[in-house]
Amino acid sequence: MASPRRALLTSTVLLLGGGLAAAGPSAAAPARTPAAATTRVAACTYYSGIGPVQSGRTYPDRRVAEVQCLIDTNTSYRPPLPVDGVYGPETVRAVIVVQQHAGLTPDGIVGPATWAALRAGVRWQAASARA
Repeated sequence: MASPRRALLTSTVLLLGGGLAAAGPSAAAPARTPAAATTRVAACTYYSGIGPVQSGRTYPDRRVAEVQCLIDTNTSYRPPLPVDGVYGPETVRAVIVVQQHAGLTPDGIVGPATWAALRAGVRWQAASARA
């Protein structure tokens, strides 16, 4: 007869190795979502409003982080921006590029139309990401 410790180790190895699949759904590992079905947009939950964002101002909420996250996930702008909440020159440049590709006035100010474009997604050929 096996010792309790050996039985525990054997059960652990079988469980981790998938050997207890017959034990029922509670023992089975959760199903993995295919990579193509996942999206990073769900991670952009910093701010849901449409308040303006412009250079030279600070915001107590996380709207700048939302802009940066949406640019990273919903546009073709590369390389990705750091989601640091700072509306600095790189973020302004990214906003202007997105506005140009969305057919908006490229002023670097995120207003209602730019928010809508960011949330809807703006894609273009990667070669023109740094126009």
